[in-house]
Amino acid sequence: MNPIANILTQLRTQTSTLHSALEQTSLSVALLNEHVAQENYVAYLQKMREIVAFYEAEVFPALNDALPDLQKREKLPLIDEDLSYLSSDISGLPIFSASGEQNSSVGYALGCMYVMEGSTLGGKVILKHISKTLGINPEQGGSYFDGYGDQTGQYWKTFLHILQEYSATHDCDDEIITGAKDTFISIKNYFEQ
Repeated sequence: MNPIANILTQLRTQTSTLHSALEQTSLSVALLNEHVAQENYVAYLQKMREIVAFYEAEVFPALNDALPDLQKREKLPLIDEDLSYLSSDISGLPIFSASGEQNSSVGYALGCMYVMEGSTLGGKVILKHISKTLGINPEQGGSYFDGYGDQTGQYWKTFLHILQEYSATHDCDDEIITGAKDTFISIKNYFEQ
């Protein structure tokens, strides 16, 4: 097997069950329900706000040298803009904290980022759904799920290329996979609080 492609195959294989479990949480299911209510959407955004705030504060610093476009990948301002548009209060939310053994290695951070960037790609599906059901659009409460707009697919490909190159030149596949697994588990646990 091509060692460069191998890390992506490993990530998909070793996180598929965790990814499915996250999609089956009541918060995720409610968001994609054909009768989704605005309060379901707001509850999802509120939880994601805490998750994004944590990863941008705790994981992004490890990626400063690995991802040249890291600042363009910050999403906290987008969520805050959406929550403000929806007149949502974020006080009183439980604090998100990641489970597992957090470390500051680039490999581990790339694994975390694999999940976060993957959710940006999936956000386009969510935006299409809530646009149809709730009338949300990128300018009116949907900027977070719009991700990078028309460039979302390209940002994903760029990230995967960087991840593959890093994996090929460093001995860190286990760290990458652990970072991804820990992120899926942490988000699921937080969604279920």
